[in-house]
Amino acid sequence: MPTGTDLLVHATVVGGLGLAATGLDRGEIGPSLLCRTAPAGPDGHAVVCANTAYGGSGTTPEERSAADRSFAGSTLAVCPAAGDGAFDPAPLGLVDLVGAARRLAVAAGTAVEPDPALSRVVAVRRYGEVTAIEAALTFRVPRPVEPDAPQPRFGPPHPPLAPAPADTVTVHQQVTLRPPPEPGYRPVELDPGSGATARLTVHRYDRIHLRDAPVTLAARFRPGRPIVFTLDPAMPDAVRDAVLTGGNRWAEAFAAAGLPEMFRVEPLPAGADLDDPRRNVVYWVHRADRGWSMGLTQLDPRTGEVLRAVVRLGSHRIEQVRALAEAVLAPYTGGPDGPAAVEAVVAARLRQLAAHEIGHGLGFAHNFASHTHSVPSVMDYPAPRFTVDGDRPVAHLPYAEQLGPWDHHQVARLYGGSQEPPPDTAPTWVTDADARTDDAADACGATWVVPGEPLGALAEVLAVRSAALRRFSPAVVPPGSDPQELERRFLLLQLLHRHQATAVAKLVGGTRRRYADTTTAGFDGAVTPVGDDEQLAALAALAPLLDPGQVRVPAHVRPLPGPAAGRPARDGRFARRTADAFDATAAVVAAVDVVAGPLLAPARLNRVAEAPGDRAVLTELLAVTAGHAIGLLGADTGDPCTETVGWTLLRRFETTLADPALYQHARIAAVETVAAGPWWRDTTRAAVRARWAAIERAAHEHPAELPAPPPGAPL
Repeated sequence: MPTGTDLLVHATVVGGLGLAATGLDRGEIGPSLLCRTAPAGPDGHAVVCANTAYGGSGTTPEERSAADRSFAGSTLAVCPAAGDGAFDPAPLGLVDLVGAARRLAVAAGTAVEPDPALSRVVAVRRYGEVTAIEAALTFRVPRPVEPDAPQPRFGPPHPPLAPAPADTVTVHQQVTLRPPPEPGYRPVELDPGSGATARLTVHRYDRIHLRDAPVTLAARFRPGRPIVFTLDPAMPDAVRDAVLTGGNRWAEAFAAAGLPEMFRVEPLPAGADLDDPRRNVVYWVHRADRGWSMGLTQLDPRTGEVLRAVVRLGSHRIEQVRALAEAVLAPYTGGPDGPAAVEAVVAARLRQLAAHEIGHGLGFAHNFASHTHSVPSVMDYPAPRFTVDGDRPVAHLPYAEQLGPWDHHQVARLYGGSQEPPPDTAPTWVTDADARTDDAADACGATWVVPGEPLGALAEVLAVRSAALRRFSPAVVPPGSDPQELERRFLLLQLLHRHQATAVAKLVGGTRRRYADTTTAGFDGAVTPVGDDEQLAALAALAPLLDPGQVRVPAHVRPLPGPAAGRPARDGRFARRTADAFDATAAVVAAVDVVAGPLLAPARLNRVAEAPGDRAVLTELLAVTAGHAIGLLGADTGDPCTETVGWTLLRRFETTLADPALYQHARIAAVETVAAGPWWRDTTRAAVRARWAAIERAAHEHPAELPAPPPGAPL
């Protein structure tokens, strides 16, 4: 390659680790870099990464020079000369641009270093103007769990970072060098109402005397050029057909925006190279653990222009959707249509998932409020929708089979230039920062929920859960399965309502907001608190979920067997404090805490305690949690399930009070409210009163730790 030129450098993992927890999946990408080459002695050429986030600001050479010299660049590699003013780019391939060492260090809990002696450049290939260097990067990784060491008592075994008996792992990285795109692309500043992804921020110091320097740019392909996504030929036929159908839904939106023939998804042409860095690709990725699918983009870091999209669909997470459908539908009864119903749910999810991740590749952000729209956005995180037909659950339309109005709006706004607001999308949208956590303040942002108004949807999910639990039997797993799969299916039913309950809990102490700038929003109507009546209705809907009858393990379910013949335990079982026996108490604790945890989150209690008014919401929130616990424990029924519910609620309340994130005034208000409650009238039990006395004294001891609820995401 010639020296003295600007290059865009990108890196992609083309041979991954197979552990989602590390993030080193096939298809993972590194940062988008602008690099400049310069002589480095008589026989070398340095490849220097520019600081595009802070440097390069201005329109005159003097302005750009001042910005460049104010912030450091980074020399990535010194490459040998190749004659005629060119250089050999191969050493650049050995630079860990995907951050593999850092990711492995986080997983291993200790520093991880590359082993230069075992790393090598595999190939240097040319794809038109793009040079691609594939390298095998080898790292020495200490084993967190030795093969013969005892496995964790609670939870699944640790998957190894390295294959036995080695202590090294090798990740294949492809580094690409391409010339900057031709002029003519118009950068687009992020509009809060567009639904575009905020992936790139640059600083404009040439106008800092007029406005703040940071400018967030939307990521998008250059309008007017065809956008083609190519599918991994490793996809099974059924998967490929679903991904083709789901991904090509975007073609309808481009056509409606006046851009026909601009978008398509197609199989990899015969003889073509899937790793050609000029292609937008959809990888079919395998892992040892369940993790996220991703839609990633490689950009021009100066403008936000998408040069390549890399989508990975994880095969392992589809197992979770299949298991959920099996748990709800109990299809293996010998009837001809049972397994087909499960296959239909999985195919519908794959269609939705393909559209979702390709949407990220197009530059679109999540919309976690679209469950309130007439048709949900494919950029939402949906749960499969089941209904009850007679006494049995069915899945007639588990996922929407079309784009929603918000999806059409995103394409028209980002690619077609339309500014028209989308119909039927109020509240318009809520993205990650305001929706991901259980204690988020936004009342509209919820993940893994079925479409509809939250309280009505919760009632719908609870009806499905009740019907599915009544029908629970070995018919929830394929014949010949490992017996532990029964517990993994029961867990999905026991906690089927968890995400829907969180969506309802977000109404308590919640707000509704509009994404807009100060020109269109200001303070008037930008943030609206949820009314007290709606909050009290939410608490009334959640209160029954904390009753022993709702969380009790049905008699026909227990006991559930563990793994057969010494097979390893799999993720997706309840925590155990009963050695190898099924832990019914853990199942009750989990069902209680997935509701009580979000309700009693310190941030939510802070918001409720500071709300103006008569504190009716705070009183009711504590009545259905701590007050309910004291009532259950004070009755001294001797019923193990009732005792477990009471102590779990009280421990959750105690944990919240001990959390430093809880304001002191909220802590005092909570303690005083519970102490003044009516549930004490019939409580003579000494253990309950002693515990409460300790709480009132602010008991500096740490409360008993609650087992973490089993993971629920992703679906």
